[in-house]
Amino acid sequence: MAKYEQDEFDALAREAGPVGVHRAPRPWWTRLLPPLIVFLLAALLAFAIVAWNWSQDVSSSDDATVSSSATATLSSSASASSSASATPSASAAESASPSASASASATAEPVVEYGTAIAVRNGSGVAGLAATQQAVLEGEGFTSVEANNINLSLIPDGQNTVVYSDEALADTAAEIADALGIDTVLQQDTPGGTAIEVLLASDPAA
Repeated sequence: MAKYEQDEFDALAREAGPVGVHRAPRPWWTRLLPPLIVFLLAALLAFAIVAWNWSQDVSSSDDATVSSSATATLSSSASASSSASATPSASAAESASPSASASASATAEPVVEYGTAIAVRNGSGVAGLAATQQAVLEGEGFTSVEANNINLSLIPDGQNTVVYSDEALADTAAEIADALGIDTVLQQDTPGGTAIEVLLASDPAA
């Protein structure tokens, strides 16, 4: 029988251990590893989806907040602008009011014509009464006053009266009546044709 030199295969055959084709037994934990890996991957995927949705919601909420703030800011600005616009108008109106009041006062101020022709006419029968009232008017600054007599029947209602013929002399007639203490002032044709006539039925000072 022929002999051959020993090689590496002969060395392996001499080593202890089972002879033949077989699989080494696997540890028990290797069976749990695949489903555990799948479970972890599924959990990570679910977490990623939830985190992404949450970030989208937060972003939308922030946008809505910013939009609301911007709207409120614009509204406040518009209100401030309206107030600013209204304030000058109100100030202008207030500023205009004194001017209007001044104009009204100037218009309402009486116009007294101290150079107007005035006749003081005595119908009372009291001697010198017309001259006395003439002196009173001249003392008030009237410069064109004369005194004479009149028949009592020509005096309206038989009472002391200041009569003036022209509407423009209304303030002057009122001033004369006030100076003499006469209550009745009438606009009509004067008996003697003078612009203003003081018709005395009695002594105004009595």
